[in-house]
This record gives sequence, C-alpha cells and structure tokens, in this order.
Amino acid sequence: MALSTSNRTCRGVSPVVGVVLMLAITVLLAAIVGGVALNVTTESDRRTPVVARSTGEFVTGPSSGCGANTVAIRHAGGDPVPAGELEIAVVLPDADARIVDLPVSGTALSATNTHDPDNVVYDYCVGGVIANGGKRWTAGRALTFQLNAGGGTVEPGDTIEVRVVHTPSDGVLAAVELTARQ
Repeated sequence: MALSTSNRTCRGVSPVVGVVLMLAITVLLAAIVGGVALNVTTESDRRTPVVARSTGEFVTGPSSGCGANTVAIRHAGGDPVPAGELEIAVVLPDADARIVDLPVSGTALSATNTHDPDNVVYDYCVGGVIANGGKRWTAGRALTFQLNAGGGTVEPGDTIEVRVVHTPSDGVLAAVELTARQ
C-alpha cells in the first residue's frame, strides 16, 4: 500500500509543474512580442519620406540682393515634409556647407543655422519653405538659398551638388547636381 500512496502523490505534482511551465512560457513570449512591437513602432517614426525626383536651378552672378547665385530646389511630388525636419548639404568644387536648424524666423541665417567653415552660404538670403517660420516642403514648393560671392563662388559651367536631408531618419530626400549657368 505504501507504494501506491507515493505514486499518487507524485502524479499530483506533475500537472502543477506543467501549468507553471506553461505560464512561464506564455509570459516570456508576451515579453518578446511586446519588445518587437515597440521596436517596430520606434523605427516607423524614423521612416524617410518619399520625395519624387526633385528639380533645381542655380544661376551665377554678383550676390547683391537675393537674385544671383541663388539655388532653388523644387519638390516634384511625394510626401510632404515639415521644414523643421530638413537640412541642406551643399558641395562645391572646393568647399562644402550644411544649412541646419531650419526653418529660420525671417530670411537671414544665424550662426546656429550653418556648418560653413568656408563661408559658402550667404547669410541673408534664404527663402521658400525654409524661411519666414517655415512651411511644409510639398509638391510644387521650393526651398531657396544664396551662395556667397565672397567665398566658395563657382564659375558658370561648374557643378555643385545639393542634398536635402530628412533629419529624423538621416535619409536623403533629394540629391540634385546643378551646373552653374549665367
């Protein structure tokens, strides 16, 4: 009789251990699925907007006023992008610059708006969606800035590259190679 009593006692423990193991596996799987779901949500906030092939124009000349040496990059279609999520990288034949902390409150850049050791960008002439408090860069709208004739000037026929960068994702929205014309 003693053998049969101990067998019954051992059989009672087995279902309890099984239930505890099933609960542990369920909690572990829930934690893994929750972690993956949170990671996917965070990455979707860093998605690079899609901007259709953008066009640009660059006309050389003296920098008096906001007309000559002005670069304009036009959004050709795709997702709208707030001006506050944009940076502009400019690569000239012998220098480069980056326009940051956009939009500006008027049409003038401050020292915090440029990484420009070669004085490539003219401080007082930005326009379009990155100026006057900013707007969304949407189809048909342009962002404009002027290069400095005193430093980093290009001659007609020279090529510059302008990249519009989406800061939250570090993705390039537009990369436009422009040949300076007079």
